[in-house]
Amino acid sequence: MGHRAAAGDRGRGAAVPDETVPSLRASQVFMVLCAPALLALALAVVFVVPEVLRPGAGPVVLGAGILAQPVALLAVVRHRRTGRPQGWWSVWATGLIAVLTGSVADQAFHQTAVTALVVGPLYAAMFCSARSMLRHLALAVVVATALVVVVPGEPLVRAARVAAVDMVLVLTVAGLFVLRARLDAAVARAVAARDRADLLASRDPLTGLLNRRGLRTALAEVAVDTGEDVGAVLLDIDHFKRINDTLGHGAGDDVLVRLAAVLAATVRPGDLLARIGGEEFLVVAPGARPLEAATLAERLRAAVSADGGTPSVTVSAGVAVRGRGAPSPDVLDELYARADRMLYRAKREGRNRVCVEPSDGRGPAEVPALRQARPA
Repeated sequence: MGHRAAAGDRGRGAAVPDETVPSLRASQVFMVLCAPALLALALAVVFVVPEVLRPGAGPVVLGAGILAQPVALLAVVRHRRTGRPQGWWSVWATGLIAVLTGSVADQAFHQTAVTALVVGPLYAAMFCSARSMLRHLALAVVVATALVVVVPGEPLVRAARVAAVDMVLVLTVAGLFVLRARLDAAVARAVAARDRADLLASRDPLTGLLNRRGLRTALAEVAVDTGEDVGAVLLDIDHFKRINDTLGHGAGDDVLVRLAAVLAATVRPGDLLARIGGEEFLVVAPGARPLEAATLAERLRAAVSADGGTPSVTVSAGVAVRGRGAPSPDVLDELYARADRMLYRAKREGRNRVCVEPSDGRGPAEVPALRQARPA
């Protein structure tokens, strides 16, 4: 398991867990919709049923409804700039609704309007922390209690009204907060499951290295089409079939895991390492010029030869480099095809060696350090 973890950690392009955050757009929509709703309520009270207002309260109610518009706009602007829910808006909304409710003289209408105090805590329950939600709920309960207790009536009747209003506020806000917590947990589980699925789809399950799909994704993230050289080293285990036939496929799997760990420990930071076939490994080296790619291939070959594991194995390697400005509809397919030709050349010439595609087009070249290498 240690080899697999080591191999998987070096490849670039691994999935990064997403962080779940409250929806900024939903929070902004909530504030924007509340503002015209308060204005509509103020207009309706002032012009449709003015008889329910206390004497001289009309301008106060109308002014409060109009003021709601710029305040909500300010809250949305600050929200967009900071990326955080605006808890002060909940306090302001509670105060505004308290003013509107306190301006109503009609007892039935007054008691109904008190329930609108739930707006502020609802906002906190949907978009703020639990502590913030509790503070805003406590404020709404205190204001609601103060507004209801002044309504004339028997003490027991007033107590029942207070209990009823407070119960509506607490149960509504608490229920919404619990629902939000469950939805957040469900979203977090769904995101984690998606990340695991993406990781499994982009990783070789045996070695932990990128597979072909993962390599293609990681290569796209590197943005190699910006004019820099891109090197590719294609490696193949020499006589791997003989290991499977004589020692069994379990031993072959152990060799693959061991080799993946050796390669992962040898590639440069930023190189992309993938297992793309049974015993084939591909290293894509963004920014590597021909000499650098050839040196990397030789270093990888030498590291495998010097590993000292049982059974001992060697690799053959083919190297190709896509130069700056060279057009290609698919960098990975192009590099793989060219490196594959060099790999077969290395196999034909005796294995355990590196063949490099020269830039002058005159034919493949073997790395000078390996001209005396004997076949494995």
